[in-house]
Amino acid sequence: MNAVPRLIIPMLKVNHIFLVPWIVLSLPTAALFKQQILITSILTILGLAGMLTRSLASATFASASLLALTIWGKIASDVFGLEGTDTALLLLRFMVVIFLMEASTTAVTLDAAYRQLNSDSDEISMEIRTRVTEWARVQLLSLGRLTLAAFGLSLGLLVIGGIVSVSVNQLAFSGILVLVAVIALVVLLTYRREPEDREELHS
Repeated sequence: MNAVPRLIIPMLKVNHIFLVPWIVLSLPTAALFKQQILITSILTILGLAGMLTRSLASATFASASLLALTIWGKIASDVFGLEGTDTALLLLRFMVVIFLMEASTTAVTLDAAYRQLNSDSDEISMEIRTRVTEWARVQLLSLGRLTLAAFGLSLGLLVIGGIVSVSVNQLAFSGILVLVAVIALVVLLTYRREPEDREELHS
């Protein structure tokens, strides 16, 4: 396994331990009805268990819940007049969750492939391990570039909003930012390997 997957994959397996508290505990207490500790515990356990057992459904649900909570935190701050988070920081959190959600899929796929081939040392198995590792490296790097590009685009819109004197505290503008983030999510989640790569991984 080359340097990139070897260093990143283990961290991805436990990313929810750090990600969930960072997202949930940063939201206004009133927006979560003072249940931040309970929500943090549930999502951390669910996400961690999903990654360790290679259950993408559980891990993805935990990450998707963080996306929903991030959006809700912004909406609740605007609607109820709560202390809000800096919009740029909110977008950063949103993009980080998207990146880790997709990267986790790559981590689980790579881990499953290595477990299946762990006891095989023939040339074909070694070649498959090499190809799968290279696939994971390309996936993570490409996903990282896409995430940075989407974040840059969102920040660009913030700058434009400032130039035309649109307050980021206005509910309508917040809604536009959320829409842009959702569009970025769709782009990232539909970025997949080519069909021939899928066949190679399962052959």
